[in-house]
Amino acid sequence: MKLISALTAGTLLAAGGVVAVAVPATSASGLTTRCDGTATGVTIPGDLVVPPEGACVLTDVVVQGSTRVAPGADLVAEGSTFGNAVLVAEDSYFEVNGSEVDGRVTSRQGWGVALFDSSATSVVVRMVDGSAVDSRTTLEASTVDGQVDVRTGELELTSSSVSGPVRAIGTVFADVVDSTIGQSLDVVDNAEGGVFCESEVYGPATYTGNGVLLQIGADGPVEPCDMASFWGSDVTISDNMAEVFVDQNIVAGSLSGTGNDPAPTVGDANRVRGSLGGQFAAGGEAGATIAPQALEASIARTAASEPSSADLTVESVTQRSETTAARLAERSAKAEAAAVEAGPIDL
Repeated sequence: MKLISALTAGTLLAAGGVVAVAVPATSASGLTTRCDGTATGVTIPGDLVVPPEGACVLTDVVVQGSTRVAPGADLVAEGSTFGNAVLVAEDSYFEVNGSEVDGRVTSRQGWGVALFDSSATSVVVRMVDGSAVDSRTTLEASTVDGQVDVRTGELELTSSSVSGPVRAIGTVFADVVDSTIGQSLDVVDNAEGGVFCESEVYGPATYTGNGVLLQIGADGPVEPCDMASFWGSDVTISDNMAEVFVDQNIVAGSLSGTGNDPAPTVGDANRVRGSLGGQFAAGGEAGATIAPQALEASIARTAASEPSSADLTVESVTQRSETTAARLAERSAKAEAAAVEAGPIDL
């Protein structure tokens, strides 16, 4: 039996001539539904649990309580609503398409959290000490009312809007493309750096301690963005061990930074309304630090450089978005196949 729906004590479920008794489980609402299979067009009045290594696929489902995806499990939902918090355990996967999460999505070294054309109150990703799971967080065409705070794995924001702050601290990389951030942005100690282009951030932004490559603005070796980025406050880029490219940005505050090695490559298409400081202060004129031909030479030099300590070349970095998308699609397909095999759920 793939589901226990604890609606009332002593509820009888008839299936194939076998009568089973569903025993109430303990939860905040007093009701817990165990999902290992598929369900369509139903309302779950209490909490939802996907058991360890289970697979649950929901279509047009309303979960009124909280949701927990146990270790190694998968939950894929389309056109659904989650009325409370979602907890994603280690090595589990949570994917929503055209759905709403009226609560915080918390991942504890989950394999992945993916929001496609969906919304959530906030997204928080934390590491588990000793875990060997590679984690990834993807938001595409989605909105988050509060914060996105990621402390492990990969972070990709594409065509999305985050009303609160975005933090990527101690992660692998943080890419922000065609997106809006309503408050601050912190990209700190990312092994592979990150990309920010065709996007807007309205609070202060900090890039520090990052490796391999940072492309901040439209003109760089990773993401072919056509439009400038807007920064509503100060931008600080300091103490990075990455190749840093800064071009085609409109900065309402100041642009500054020190301790970057190598020194940043800065194009002449930046417009900085505040002051230029540190390694960005050459000549003291906004948008006049390095000529375009110097930018092109630096890009060519980086592309031909030896792999970093992370065994990454710029060429491999350009493929990471496609690689992540392929991995998500593969995990989702496996989850759907397992759920279909488990069969429909009767509530």
